This record gives sequence, C-alpha cells and structure tokens, in this order.
Amino acid sequence: MLGNLDRSIAAEMLDLYGLVAQFLLGRETTLVYYNPEGLDCSWSDLWQRNLTTHPQIVWQRSYPYPDLYDRFSSDLMVLACLSTDCAAAQLETLACSLRHLRTVPLLIEVAGPDQESLASQLLSFCLHQSMLYVELYFRSYNHSLILYTYRPFPKFQLVKRGVSGGKGVEIFVNKLVNLQGHRLRVMPDLSPPNTFSYQDAMGESQVAGYLWDFITTFASRINAGLAVVRPNWPADGAPESSYMLQYTARGLIDVGLTTTLITKRNHGAVDQYTYPIFISSWCTMLPVERPLPTADLFGRILCPALAVILLLIAIVTRLVVRHPGYLLLIKNPRMARIVPRLLALLLLTTCSAQLLSLLISPPYHERITSFEDLLQGDQKILGMRSEFYDFDGAFRARYAGIFHLIDDPNKLYDLRNHFNTTWAYTMTYNKWLVINTQQRHFNKPVFRLSEDLCFIDFTPTSIVVAPDSIYWENLKDFTFTANQAGLIKHWVHKSFYDMVKAGMMRIKDYSEIETLKPLNIADLLLVWRICGAAIVVATVIFLVELLFFYVNVLLNSL
Repeated sequence: MLGNLDRSIAAEMLDLYGLVAQFLLGRETTLVYYNPEGLDCSWSDLWQRNLTTHPQIVWQRSYPYPDLYDRFSSDLMVLACLSTDCAAAQLETLACSLRHLRTVPLLIEVAGPDQESLASQLLSFCLHQSMLYVELYFRSYNHSLILYTYRPFPKFQLVKRGVSGGKGVEIFVNKLVNLQGHRLRVMPDLSPPNTFSYQDAMGESQVAGYLWDFITTFASRINAGLAVVRPNWPADGAPESSYMLQYTARGLIDVGLTTTLITKRNHGAVDQYTYPIFISSWCTMLPVERPLPTADLFGRILCPALAVILLLIAIVTRLVVRHPGYLLLIKNPRMARIVPRLLALLLLTTCSAQLLSLLISPPYHERITSFEDLLQGDQKILGMRSEFYDFDGAFRARYAGIFHLIDDPNKLYDLRNHFNTTWAYTMTYNKWLVINTQQRHFNKPVFRLSEDLCFIDFTPTSIVVAPDSIYWENLKDFTFTANQAGLIKHWVHKSFYDMVKAGMMRIKDYSEIETLKPLNIADLLLVWRICGAAIVVATVIFLVELLFFYVNVLLNSL
C-alpha cells in the first residue's frame, strides 16, 4: 500500500504510526479497526506487522454495536476508515457504539482528498458527542499529511499540524487540563450539609457545603468557572437525585451536587454517577445511655446471693453466742464472740465504699446493640415514611414496631438538630460527621452512631453528572487525590462551621449538665421498702406470738 504513495507521504505515514506505537507503549490496549465499507486504508498493512503486541479486532459493518462497552475490560483505541461521502453517517454509527466509551482515543482516516470544511464538520460532531480524544487525517496522494484535531474550550477551534519527522507532535492530548475559564453548570441540592444557600454580608446569595467545596476546588484545578442552576422541583419527598438525573440527561446541567448511594435499585443509571467520593453507610443514631437513677444504685450494693449468705452467717453466729454450750467445742470462745462484730464492721465498710463509688460514678443503662434490643425496650426510631418502604420487606415485617414514622422532613430535622433524645434517628455517615463535629462543643456527647444497627452498610456514594460525562475521568482522579489528602472529611467537618457562619446552626451545648444533689426521700426508695418489709415481718411475728399466747390462755381456762 505504501509503495503506491509518494515517498515523502509514505514517510509521513510511518511517522504517524510511530506516534501511535509510542502512544500505545506500555499500555494494555485493544485495537479496534472500524472499516464499515471495507476500504483500502493506509494502515491495512501496518496493523498486521507493526502493532501485533496488542489484541486487534476488525469491525466491518455499517450498523451500531451498542454492546461494545460490555465486551471489554481493558482500554480501547479505535482506528477508523471512513469514506468521504458517508463519513458523517459512519461517524454517527461509531458514536452510538461508543456511547459509554467517550474517552477512547479515535484515529480517523477519511478516504479522500484534504477538505478542511469536512474535517471541521466531523470534529464538531465529535465535540457534540463528547468524544474529545480524536485525531483525523485525509488520505491524499498528492499533498503532505495534515493531522486535524480541535480545542473544545472556551469554544470549538480547529487545529491543524503536520507530522513530518514526528518531532514535537503529540497525539490525543488531554483537553481537560485547562478549560480556559469555561463554566461548569452545577445544581446544588440545597440540603445541608451537602450544599445550602445563605446571604453574605453584602446581601448576595452564596452557596456553601462540603460538596460545594469539592466542586469549587475541582473547577479551580482545571481552570474552570461555575454557573449555578437553582433547583425548582416540588418538595414532594422524592430524592433530589431523581430530579437531577433528569436535568443531566436532558443536558441542562453538567454536575448535580447531591449524594446518592449506589445500590441495585439505581444501578441502571450508573453512567450518570461519578466515581464514589466516599464509602458511606446508613445506620441508627442512638441517644447515649443515661446513668442509672440514684434509687436504683442501692440495689447494686449487695447481690441477693451474698445478702442471703451473710444473713445465714449472722444467724449461725448469733445462735452460737446465745447458747454457750456450743462454745465448749471451740478452743478460744472469745474469738467466736468477736466474729459477728467483725462481720458487721466488714459489711458496713464494704457497703459504704460500694455505695460511695456508685454515687460518684454511677453505671449506665444497658447498651443497645441490636434491633432485638429495641424491640424489647422503649426506645423508638423516628424516620420518614418514604424511607421506611425502601427497606427489605422481611426487615419491615419484623421490626416495624421500633419505628415512629412521619411525613414531614422538617419536623425530623428540627428534632434531630436540637438533639431531642426522645427518639433515635436514621443517619447517613456523612451527616453523622457533622453532628459529631457539633458534639465536640458539648460537655459530653448526647448521641452515638451505632454501626450494629445499620440499614445499608459500606455503600459507595457519588454525585450526579451528565451521561458519560467528559469530566468523569478528571473527577475520578481528583476524588482519589482529595481522599488521600483527607480533604473530603475535612470539608464535611468544615460544613458545620459554614452553617454556623450562615446562621443555620449555632454552637450550643445541648447536653445536660449534671449537678451534685443531696439524697432525698425518693432516692432511698429501696431502703424504705426493706425497712417496711422488716416491720411487716416483725409485726406478723409479734401477732403470731400474741395469738399463740392467748390461745393457750383460752385453752387453760376451759
């Protein structure tokens, strides 16, 4: 094939494929040769001899192959040979097949003379289809080879360059390194702590939140601006992500700033979610166990078994002392008489020390460690009715009794934000980080996140993007960097202070401050019960003795 070309043109073709070989060096890439009309392309000889280290597939058909994405687990590179007359239609077929493979490098050869207008038309179509990494050239036997590509930002610009010698020429350049101030259209969900709106000191509306910090840092990294698109969907309880998926699918926004748990239910729209920004869970936030009331502490001084043993010992020693005959069996009777006094002293000091330690540091109520504990106790989980029906059917059937369901999210947020301990609450991990940051300013924590009572555990959490977004790879790389640097958690913690600055929250100690109080009558409830029981027993014994005495008197008088 190359023998039919001018020597200089043949050398340029070798230089071009030298660039291709250099680009593929060290990559595990599958080469796909797209030639729907079976044309005699310039690379028809080279691919069999010079690029044999890579898997190669020849695709010679004129209809789309939408399942191409599911056939490969490694990188792809497409070498396309298009005819001049049908180049636009053939490129559209290829774009439909590469719907989920927008980042695939694409080298296009158009079988015909050089036409700059056609190159501009085809590359404009590639930009419209979000196919950025495209190089195009025309097969010309009389002119030098010109390589066409384009700059997408700030607007479409055709780029031409020669490949003679191959020096200083780079193919498939990353076009997203510098967006030249291009503005990304982002939509905040206005759901704290993800994003929220507030008025600054100048009276202008501003957006803050940890997702806003995430996207602004990403935009500054690629020299892009942000254009905020305000949400206007009705507040009917549907998740924000369901609306944002519609906005991105229609091309109205580039990024939807809301967190979405990637589950089996929404896996069908996975091409509209970013690489997970963190691994989240959906668990239960429980009130921290309270100390036992003072009245219950007296029951913990002695266990019943020890009390019975001590009582038996006291009775036995008392009998021994009251009947001196038993003392004759003992070598030292004086020691036997001192035993009850020593036991009384030991019991008094031990119980006093135990009671003092319990009053200073009282134990807590039994810790809730499972949903079964909630079923057996009085604690209820306050949750949204719409969220409850997302749970597994078997779970709902068994544990419906532990939930108190409402339809008003504002009521739930108000109770939760004011640390109302009447209820437990469902809580995602990222929101727990904010709650826990606020609790750092308390005298003691009020709530704890129970990882034993989770509804969804270890689930990837993403934000919404346009289908097969051109920013997906850059967002993925940025997410890796931000996570490794600890920026994601830093921004989540920071969002609490942003809400304080915006007047949406305040630094206040919602914990109950414990004050030392003197013992009162109610605290000695167990003591009064024991005394009352002893008096009742003594009274009964006294009445029995009286009854026995008067019965004998009555019988003697007969």
